[in-house]
Amino acid sequence: MKIWKRKPALGIGIGVGVLGAVALALRYGVRRAAREPIPDTISPAIFATRVARTGFGEMIYHVSGSGEPLVFLHGVFLGASSYEWSKVYPRFVMDHEVIVPDLIGFGESERPSTPMDAADYVEALAEFLREVAPDRKPIVVASGLTAGISLLLAARHPELVSRLVVFLPTGLKESGKWRAMGMLALSGIPGVSRFVYRNYLARAPFIRGWLTRFALVDPASLTDEMVEILATCAQQYGAEYAILGFLRGRLAFDIERRLRDVAAPVHILWPDRATGFPIGGGEAIRARIPRASLEELSGCGILAALENPDLVTESIFQSLRGDLPAVA
Repeated sequence: MKIWKRKPALGIGIGVGVLGAVALALRYGVRRAAREPIPDTISPAIFATRVARTGFGEMIYHVSGSGEPLVFLHGVFLGASSYEWSKVYPRFVMDHEVIVPDLIGFGESERPSTPMDAADYVEALAEFLREVAPDRKPIVVASGLTAGISLLLAARHPELVSRLVVFLPTGLKESGKWRAMGMLALSGIPGVSRFVYRNYLARAPFIRGWLTRFALVDPASLTDEMVEILATCAQQYGAEYAILGFLRGRLAFDIERRLRDVAAPVHILWPDRATGFPIGGGEAIRARIPRASLEELSGCGILAALENPDLVTESIFQSLRGDLPAVA
């Protein structure tokens, strides 16, 4: 409770007190959440859906266009999937082969019962890039914790990434904040965490509340489509494994000592309205990467790709048009 009082809902916003969560789960969770098919609107119609196989499981991805490969990677949050970038990535198909996967454990991809750690995701993404873009070095656009993992990927496998655009890369010091939530207490109670997840956290009312109170800057920008797709992804069989593993600290990693190893140019997009993540965090990351630039996005929160797609798209376009400055 002391931790909960000091550090209220940060990260993906699913921190709840033990007693309150259990009580609400019992209230709303008598009926099991329906496992509905993921809506077709998760991806635009012009994109083909394909399967890539990795040693950690199958990854579903959407692809369209031709040219230099441009890969969009979604963040880690409740109901996460490639849908996060769906209002942005179709605008790049005229100049690029756009490739947009669901990470292992999320969306339509395989959802193994053994949670993966950051190193596992790095290797899974490395295998994915080798399969979908053989003998080519794609540009990688990533958000949140996956943005941090993408920096680790670029450090370990420089041959796989030509440049990066990272939105709020929070897999660094901030990972401690994300784990210091009330839900973490539930993770140690056998059976309770899965029950709460399936019957309360993954339901549309909770997701709607998280979107309006935390993820979106302007609650009026919320759409029924957002709630439907996030809730449906969160309710898929096995979707709880990745989220509960994250809450137990499986994705915690120290990348700071590896940032100097990121040879590819990096453009950092930092939303100015992301609760708990001041611009100083972005400046610290930029200072450690040999070739990096930082741009603050005005009026944006943690889901800017869905809430402010025009602004995010233009920032990505600008970052791709010119070389990024080196920072000593």
